[in-house]
Amino acid sequence: MESIIDVLKDDLIKFLAKKGFKINENSLNILIEGELLCFNKNITFLSSRLLLPLIRGFSQFKEIINKYGGNSKLAATFIEEILDKYKEYDEYEGFSVAVYYSTESKLNERFRVIDNCIRYAQKNNRLIINESDILLSILDLHDNDFPPHENEAWNDYNLQTSYNTVSHLISHFSKCLWVKNDDIRWELSDLNKKNYDIAISFAGEDRKIAQEIAERLFELGIRVFYDNFERANLWGKDLYTHLSDVYGEKAKYCLMIVSEDYSKKHWTNLERQVAQAKAFREEHEYILPLRLDDTAIPGLLPTTGYIDIRYTNINEIVDLITQKISQTKNTRSIE
Repeated sequence: MESIIDVLKDDLIKFLAKKGFKINENSLNILIEGELLCFNKNITFLSSRLLLPLIRGFSQFKEIINKYGGNSKLAATFIEEILDKYKEYDEYEGFSVAVYYSTESKLNERFRVIDNCIRYAQKNNRLIINESDILLSILDLHDNDFPPHENEAWNDYNLQTSYNTVSHLISHFSKCLWVKNDDIRWELSDLNKKNYDIAISFAGEDRKIAQEIAERLFELGIRVFYDNFERANLWGKDLYTHLSDVYGEKAKYCLMIVSEDYSKKHWTNLERQVAQAKAFREEHEYILPLRLDDTAIPGLLPTTGYIDIRYTNINEIVDLITQKISQTKNTRSIE
């Protein structure tokens, strides 16, 4: 058994290298756990059978399931039970390695999964396959093979919908898995583009205010970039490049704490310029100015809406930031 899995693992890594890609360790483990799962239960490797290792190993997937009304803990148990029954009526011959990831064929499920992963990595300008690529690949393969307009053929009335859910992927209805594939796609596309809900730009002299806001936001589960939260990550990095990436690409919003000290610092000027360039490209407001005084900041128009800390408090500021982030999360169309 170990030799079979090792062969598949080696084949996958070499195939990706040939294509100019790598795969992160957790994503590799998810794929291998999927293979082991199919081997141990002697069932055919199918993309949908990666759902269980994804729920177990991809925390964002669990969060999405729970956010949209499912239950990730119950979902894992339910899928396990379903997989135990598959051998009874599986029309195939059980687990097989007749084809590898490198066997480029539209009939090869392993290749189809990893080929889609490569496509998603390319789309996001990455050379490393990650967990979201695997999940998005599974959703696409299922929806291409079983489009929603064919759901009327299901014997189970619950599955006769105009959209696909995780339940459709395993062919069994369950409330704990009743999460739309399109909602998962939206959340993951957002995750691929942004690592932070908000990045805080501030002068060192204003750290006390920045830290209080950052800690409050963190407690609320908001992904916030605050330098003291990232000390290990920042250690040894080219800060010019990294901070440009954070304020220019990786955050949904930039909280700019405006003060006289802010206008004089080299690093805050870098963050400001990168943030302003991003604000020019965004379809929604990106820079959220929080004024500590009346200092004029280059490029920050006096007509820009701002919050003045002299006329409010930290509680209200945190509440307003939370509302702003929630608005962005809900800007997609609803069926």
